[in-house]
Amino acid sequence: MNRFLWLGILLSVLLVGLWSAGDPVQAGQSGSYHLVGEWATFPSGIEFGPVASVAHTADGIMHVLRRGEPAFFTLDRNGKFLRSWGEDIFDWSHGLRVDRDGFIWATDGRAHEVMKFSPSGERLMTLGKRGVAGDGPDTFNRPTDVVVAHNGDFFVTDGYGNSRVLKFSKDGKFIKTWGTKGTAPGQFNLPHTIVMDSAGMLLVGDRENHRIQIFDQDGNFLDQWTHLGAPYGLYMAPDDTLFMVEGELDDLLIVDGRTGELRERIDGLELSHWVSMDPEGNVYVAEVHDGLSVKKFAPR
Repeated sequence: MNRFLWLGILLSVLLVGLWSAGDPVQAGQSGSYHLVGEWATFPSGIEFGPVASVAHTADGIMHVLRRGEPAFFTLDRNGKFLRSWGEDIFDWSHGLRVDRDGFIWATDGRAHEVMKFSPSGERLMTLGKRGVAGDGPDTFNRPTDVVVAHNGDFFVTDGYGNSRVLKFSKDGKFIKTWGTKGTAPGQFNLPHTIVMDSAGMLLVGDRENHRIQIFDQDGNFLDQWTHLGAPYGLYMAPDDTLFMVEGELDDLLIVDGRTGELRERIDGLELSHWVSMDPEGNVYVAEVHDGLSVKKFAPR
């Protein structure tokens, strides 16, 4: 076989590989995950309703932050409803995270607050001034998300009104902030979600700029990925696999969180907003609509 034919075969293989990574997989049909049907069990008369975000504890307990009353549902690792809680707390529920110690962090995008709860649901800390929008060290303007570092420092994306990231110590003391509105590296147009990789680098979903920006914990810009679309929700798995909800196309993207390489794209979502993973590797996407508004994808 001559060398030109070999080159042609090699080029064809490379093109097929690139096409396969970027071409959407219909949810439930093929790919490395499949859609799980009616997986949650509720008492009569209770359903998810519009869900802003979801998060999991290390032992698989699932917390659901709803846009409605009560704000929180808690489900066991098998999807069985355990309890509801959090009445009269939120004006507009937005982001939800559970840190490695089981503490629950949530943001309110209209009351301009960031809250920390105990694993049992007791409110332990509130940052921001309820109903007061601002851009100082003790105020927010529609904050969106929180990520907690290994040493307890935490970072807040702020958000719809401001275009910045704030860093706080474990006890809530302001450390620093960075970012202004714009398109240059280190600027933001709606920092909507934030995660941390295994090396401690921060990945910020710069939603309206259709990119993910990467920073160290001092706010120094390191890199940006502009090929993945609009990041609505991000989740970083322990092995640095990044799951991203692309909210404009309503796709779930599976990405190498170290390089930004797109591995797989799954479509079939509806008003998708947030993403999380349980300890067994099942992936959950929160959708802001009535009905079965948390989709579960199980690995094949």
